[in-house]
Amino acid sequence: MTCPRCGREQPPGESGRFCVHCGRVLSGVRWVATTPDAMRPREPVLTRLPYAGPPSYRQIPRWSLWPWAERPEPGSPDGPLPPRAATEPQEALRAHAAFLRQLAITTGVLAGVAAAGEVFRYVLLLLSRDRALSGVVLGWSDVLVTLFGLLAPVAALATGVIFLRWLLAARTVASEISGTRPWRSTRILLLGCVLPPFTLTVPGATLAEIEHAAGRDPARRPVPSRPVLTWWATWAVGVVLGILTVVQGFWTSTQALADGVELHALVDVAAVVTAWATIRVVAHLTELLAPVLRPTGRSWVVRPAAA
Repeated sequence: MTCPRCGREQPPGESGRFCVHCGRVLSGVRWVATTPDAMRPREPVLTRLPYAGPPSYRQIPRWSLWPWAERPEPGSPDGPLPPRAATEPQEALRAHAAFLRQLAITTGVLAGVAAAGEVFRYVLLLLSRDRALSGVVLGWSDVLVTLFGLLAPVAALATGVIFLRWLLAARTVASEISGTRPWRSTRILLLGCVLPPFTLTVPGATLAEIEHAAGRDPARRPVPSRPVLTWWATWAVGVVLGILTVVQGFWTSTQALADGVELHALVDVAAVVTAWATIRVVAHLTELLAPVLRPTGRSWVVRPAAA
């Protein structure tokens, strides 16, 4: 074979496609260029048919709803599954805890603003001893104290109601976990959480009992954890300050009015701390009673062995 470029003869026995002298492609080789998708099979083009109306059946379909007289019983192979409970105790407990957290945050914010208003009023009382104050400043002080002095107790009352609902739900779940029965009835528990001086001991003791029944041996003596003790202490301080503020409000002297401003500020500060402690103890006990299942890094699936 002769090379078309250099015109030299190829050595005998060479059957390659390139010239051994200049490297050009010998005759008889054809190069074909194709696009990248030339070898890919074409996808069929789907044509959308026009709407031909509703489907028609030669016979009455049997996959419709069962007649009431022929409806199978729940739990049977052909029947529907038995109805599930609307809300389980643990789900209800988590729902109460989430709502209670929002109310506690709102109460803490409102009580904090009310405390700031009381401190501002006390500063104005100190300044008014030797100078005249602006009417605009006094008006803003009265609006701040009056408005948030009404909103904070309303929010605290709503938080207390939801806290009692959460407390009853937590006691029910703890009783189911430990297999025991609480010795206080619901009426005694509610009265003990509202009426002084029982309100100093009954709520904290109930929280300690719930924690003990959920995670420890029911036969042993309860030992409250730090979140429970913190809430118990802040709650007791708030109750005592509230009672002192109500009693001090019956005095009408100038010094009594100034002391009343201080007590109101302390009550608001105690409400802020109690709201924070409530969020903490509710989250602690809710996680203990109704833990949320979180995915781990590795999961194992049990499969039956092949025959």
